[in-house]
Amino acid sequence: MKPSLRHLCLCLALSLVTAAGCGGRPPASQTGGPEAVEGGVLFRYKNPDARRVNLVGDFNDWSPTADVMTDENGDGEWTLFYPLGVGTYAYKFLIDGKNWVSDPANPTSEPDGFNGRNSIVKILPRGS
Repeated sequence: MKPSLRHLCLCLALSLVTAAGCGGRPPASQTGGPEAVEGGVLFRYKNPDARRVNLVGDFNDWSPTADVMTDENGDGEWTLFYPLGVGTYAYKFLIDGKNWVSDPANPTSEPDGFNGRNSIVKILPRGS
């Protein structure tokens, strides 16, 4: 087994053990994907090789420059809080200004009209 594949397998095994020991679900910061929080959504994207990540979606008219995500501690997890109300929103991440990618941590998606997929986040009313 190559060292990189061995490392990946070890990390996956440790993640599963950690998840099982903590009630079965890893903390949100390990799961990635959008998280509904007070006043909006916290978007996360894991990519340690990215130099810049922008959140693009129908809520910002698919602007490639409007919403820059941050990697506060340099661990490759890019985050951005976005104030969204109740509704359904399509989004992607723009990596280094050229690669549009759907959210690998979010299984909910729809066709984007360009032979790809837009990730979908649904914000429900409180108490739903």
